[in-house]
Amino acid sequence: MTYNKKIEVQLLTETRDEIGQQITGWETVFSPWSEVKCSGGREYYAAAQVNSENDMTFRIRWSGKIAGKLTSELRIVYGGIIYNVIHIEDVNDQHREFVIRARQLNGEVRT
Repeated sequence: MTYNKKIEVQLLTETRDEIGQQITGWETVFSPWSEVKCSGGREYYAAAQVNSENDMTFRIRWSGKIAGKLTSELRIVYGGIIYNVIHIEDVNDQHREFVIRARQLNGEVRT
């Protein structure tokens, strides 16, 4: 495997400011090296506009520190583009690498 692309794995967090108001935001949980492959995409019409999806596959090394944190409630930022996590797999339960399938919706870009 060629883990030569840096990605950010982010989790939606909720905190409170000094006056007690709830603040939600994305926090980078870890930034592993990854192998990145495009696994497809499509365009479709909905609500009188053209929408697009771009599917990507990210392979990262397995780590006990991150094994419990990988859920579909995460997102990945790669090249300034945001991908919502669809599925995470520990390949053959061998604890060597994770394969993460993610989807970019409607040209979502990091803000």
